[in-house]
Amino acid sequence: MKLTKQSKQIADAVTVALVFISLVSFVLSYHALVAMAVNHGLPVWLAWLWPLCLDAFMITACLTVIRFQMLKVKTLYPWSVVILTTAASLGFNVASVYNTGDPLTMCMYAVPPLTVFVALELLLMIIKVEQKSTPRRRRTPVRKTVVKVTE
Repeated sequence: MKLTKQSKQIADAVTVALVFISLVSFVLSYHALVAMAVNHGLPVWLAWLWPLCLDAFMITACLTVIRFQMLKVKTLYPWSVVILTTAASLGFNVASVYNTGDPLTMCMYAVPPLTVFVALELLLMIIKVEQKSTPRRRRTPVRKTVVKVTE
């Protein structure tokens, strides 16, 4: 299956949209986690760092999965990190509003980490399709040249 110019443009547009969605989700989750950190005693001047330990690490693990997929390297470890950080982010986001007792609010705060996770899977699907549709280049054999030097 060969990608047409139009299908390549659609894949590029979807990729841009998924990256945008991931960034928006990161910002929303970041806000919830900063508020939680402040509410649980972390000084304001340090609270902004705490979400980076979790959500930035999740984004880094996602990028590692994408890179390994492109290189056709096993992705078990980075996927494990993605799953664990997504679960932790999800849990902390929901915990940040648990005291409201409102299930809708808790669901709303669960969305950002889940959208990053789903966006990653969709990006990987796009990459897999592109890899299957791109013809592999054959390696040309290297010719050995022997140069004889005479004096």
